[in-house]
Amino acid sequence: MSKIIEKFKKRNRSVRFNLESAALSGLSNVAADPLCAPPDLSKAKRVLFVQPHPDDNQIAAGGTIAWLVSLGVEVWELTVLDDRYANPDYIGRENEVETVRQKEAKCAQEYLGMKNAGFLGFADKTRASIDELSVAIMKVIRRVQPDYVLSADPLLANECHSDHIKVGTAVKYACMDSECDFYPEFVDGKLRTDAWKVKGVGFYYTDKPNTLIDITDFEETKIESIKKHVSQSNVALLAGVRLQNQLFAAGTPFKAAEPLRLQTNLQMHCFNLPIE
Repeated sequence: MSKIIEKFKKRNRSVRFNLESAALSGLSNVAADPLCAPPDLSKAKRVLFVQPHPDDNQIAAGGTIAWLVSLGVEVWELTVLDDRYANPDYIGRENEVETVRQKEAKCAQEYLGMKNAGFLGFADKTRASIDELSVAIMKVIRRVQPDYVLSADPLLANECHSDHIKVGTAVKYACMDSECDFYPEFVDGKLRTDAWKVKGVGFYYTDKPNTLIDITDFEETKIESIKKHVSQSNVALLAGVRLQNQLFAAGTPFKAAEPLRLQTNLQMHCFNLPIE
C-alpha cells in the first residue's frame, strides 16, 4: 500500500487542484499559460453530467456534484443506458414503466440537488453505434445548454466496459457537433437555430487527471448519494470509493478528492499541447 500511496502523491503533485474557490496550479510551467490551463468549473452556471449507467455520476463525481450545487451551479444529469431491457418483467412495457434503476437515479438526483435531463432509453450493453448515442446526447446538450459536459473517460487505459467507452466517446462527439448549425440536418431547408457551443468538456474515471476537486466537506454527501442506488450499493463498493477518495488526495492538503480531466472548447480540437 505504501508504494501505491507514494505513486499517487507523485502524480497528484503535478495536478492542478481546486481548494475552495481558489485554483492552485501544479508544478508545470506550462500550466501558468492560460492557453494550456484546464477550465475552472466553479465559474460555470450550468453543468451537465452524462452517465453511462445510473450511479456512475455519483460513484465517480458525487463529491464534485455536491460541491458545484453548494456554489449555486445548476447541475443536470442525463442517463444514457438503463435496465429497462435487463428485466423480463419489463418485456413489452419497456417504455411504459419506471424501472428500479430509474427510480434510484431520481432519488440520488433529488438528494444531491440535481435536475433530471432524462433517460435516453438505450439498453445496457447497447448495440447502438457511437454516432447514434452521440446524436441523442447532442439533442439534450442543445436543450439544456450547459457550460460544461462531464462523462466517463473513454480513454481510461484499463477500461473494458464497452458502454463506458462508447458513451464517453459519444459525449466527445456530441460536444463538438452541438455547435454545428447544419448537423445532423437542416430544418425546413435552413440552418439550425438550436446549435449550442459548450465552454468545455470533462471526464471522470480518468487516469490522466489535470484537476483535483477537494471533496473533503462533501465526501459523506457523496457516499449517501451512492446509497440511494439500493440495488447496486454494498459495503465493498462504499469502502472502495472511500479508499479511492483518499488516494486521490494523497500529497495534497485535502482529505478526500476526485480526479477530473477538463478541457476548454479551444482544447477540444487539434490541440496537442499538454493541458495542465
